This record gives sequence, C-alpha cells and structure tokens, in this order.
Amino acid sequence: MTGFAWVDGAVVTREEASVSIDDFAVRYGAACFETMLARNGRVFRLGAHLDRLDAGLRAMGVEAPAHALLERAVRETLDANALTEASVRLTVTAGSGHAPELARAVAPAILVTADALPPPHAPPRLRVVATRIDARRPLAAAKTAQFLPYLLARAEARAAGADEALLLNHDGAIVEAATANVFLLRAGGLDTPPLADGPLPGVTRDVVIEIARGLGMPVVERRLTLADLALAEAVLLSSSIAGIVTAASVQASRPEAPGNLDWRARDPQPEAVERLLSAYDAVVRVSTEGNSPR
Repeated sequence: MTGFAWVDGAVVTREEASVSIDDFAVRYGAACFETMLARNGRVFRLGAHLDRLDAGLRAMGVEAPAHALLERAVRETLDANALTEASVRLTVTAGSGHAPELARAVAPAILVTADALPPPHAPPRLRVVATRIDARRPLAAAKTAQFLPYLLARAEARAAGADEALLLNHDGAIVEAATANVFLLRAGGLDTPPLADGPLPGVTRDVVIEIARGLGMPVVERRLTLADLALAEAVLLSSSIAGIVTAASVQASRPEAPGNLDWRARDPQPEAVERLLSAYDAVVRVSTEGNSPR
C-alpha cells in the first residue's frame, strides 16, 4: 500500500486516516464509492465515475460534493503518493449520526486512496456461485458500500478453486462477476446482460460497448443464461482497473446449471478480442495524455 490518503480536505498518512464510528458507512454501509484507473497522472473517464457517484448519493438523499473538489482530492492524493499509474478509490459517505435515518446524517466524509496498479494476472477461472443478485434491489445503478454479497460470492468461488465468481439473478440469468461486467463473444459480436437483469452500469462496460460498435462489432444487451454461455467463443470481463480480460474457464454444478457446466476457452485470444483490446488501450492512452485528472 502507498502511504497517503485524502480525508475531508487534508492529505494524511494512511495510519492517521480515520472516520467516525458514527459514520453511516460504518453503522449501515451507507456510502458510495468509485474505483478508477489513473494513467499518466490522469483518471480515465473521471467524469463518468463522478456522475455515477452523484446519482448514487442523490438516491440516498445526500448532496454530492462538487466535482472540482473531488478532482482536486484525486490529484492531491496521486501527487502525495508520487503515483501516475494507479488504482484510485474515492468514497463519499452519507454522513454521521446516531439514528438510523438518512435525513438526520450530517457531514458526509470524503476519502481518497491511491495504490500502485497490480501486475497482470493469468486469465481468470470463473465459478458460478449460489449467491444471487436481486435485480430489483434499491440503488442497483450505484456502487455502494453494501458490498457483502460480492465478497461472499468471491469467497465461495475461491473455496471451489476458482479465481472469480460469476453471479446469476433470482431468475437464473447471468448478471456479472463479483468485480466486473460480463460479455460473451459469439459470431464476431458481443452479448451482455441488460441493466434490467441487475448488473452494475459499469463505466468500462460503457467504454467496451462504445468501442465495439465503433469497430463494427454488433453489441446486444439481452438476457443471458448458462446455456448461452456454453456456446460462447469467449467470455470477457470488464472493469476499471483490469480493463478487458478474457476468462480461461467457467464452471458450475447443480443446482446452478442444468447438469455440470465446464466451459473452457478454445482460443485464448480470438482475433475479435485482439482488436477490442487494441482499441481499448488506444482510447485509454489518448484520454489520459496530460498531467491532471479529467
């Protein structure tokens, strides 16, 4: 971990960083956060991340901090840690209070950390887990601190020898991975679960859709089942830090799948995926040229 964090207007060491025990993030998980990619000292699609943060906070009845303040917080955190390539996490809580009422919470906390980017990993092995996503949950479009279902899902996958969890909703449709959106490559095009089925509207998900369509690749948002997955040429995961990653395998057993599902990538990097990765890298590079967040 790097040594400094930005907490409510000041850069402090991570050891000094703290929030009140009465903060609603601690008491009730009432906070929104964004995990963002910094390249060349700039955050990729910072505006989109801040817009999603704003929407989540408004849905909780919290006044969102000004973008200029959050941009400054990100810049000062990167500078304090002497990082230009980083994973940046921005959290805004609902505030503090003793009563379980959002309207009575005061003084939302703003927290920013920055860490060096992790090294590339081998293509992940996915496991369909028993944990289900509620497609009609409150704040489905927000990235909130109520992250326990995803932690449980990942723990379940790891216990089964996999690297990442693949989650279904209560109707049995594919939703997302624990920390990524999902795309299936078929016949040179991409299929991805619609937002109505419960996935987080990922910033990188939007970039992938934008790039794929720009390359002439059809992109269809539709309900996907494990039967669709069994026919996929490739399974792609998209997230802010990892970008676009191809999965090595997907496994499931009853009752998650009709019979046992054991999908394995036949081609580790199909030509369509190579084009997508190249285009994504170019978009990130062009968007992050310069020295200040955007």
